[in-house]
Amino acid sequence: MAVTRALRWLAPLLVSAILIALAPSAAASSGPAVRGGGVVGGLPGATSQLGFTATSSGGSFLCVMAGRSGKFLFGPWQSIQQMHVQGRVTPGSLSISGGVATFSGTATIHVVGTTSTGRLTMTLSDVPFVSTQASGGAGVAWHLLEVSGVGAFGPEKMKSGHITIWP
Repeated sequence: MAVTRALRWLAPLLVSAILIALAPSAAASSGPAVRGGGVVGGLPGATSQLGFTATSSGGSFLCVMAGRSGKFLFGPWQSIQQMHVQGRVTPGSLSISGGVATFSGTATIHVVGTTSTGRLTMTLSDVPFVSTQASGGAGVAWHLLEVSGVGAFGPEKMKSGHITIWP
């Protein structure tokens, strides 16, 4: 049981680290960029792991909420065990103003949970999202994820990790 719990936390963090490591260096880009990753706070049982990079050319986004149980309403689910939002950043969508970066794109959302009639797993494709964040480390940086047809998650401060914005 402890190993399963540890894997639920470790796997998303490793995926976030890989996404960030494989992304082109924002410092080497010729324009504005934002990159970050870590654990985003929230109500108990509603935290998430996050990793993203965005430039004027596009980028990638990943947010995983694993091992949760019913801390937010979503469609027919009464209890959510996992929600995985992975998407591509739309080129030209990155905007930076006053120390806050915003970008948008489309994502694939995979949800596992239970309904009144049992377990339900569903994958939704090409779902629009908007990611907004401020730079800094734990307790300073914050993130807001808005998913079309689902709602907003945040804004919440980062519990660990870091977000960097290059104007």
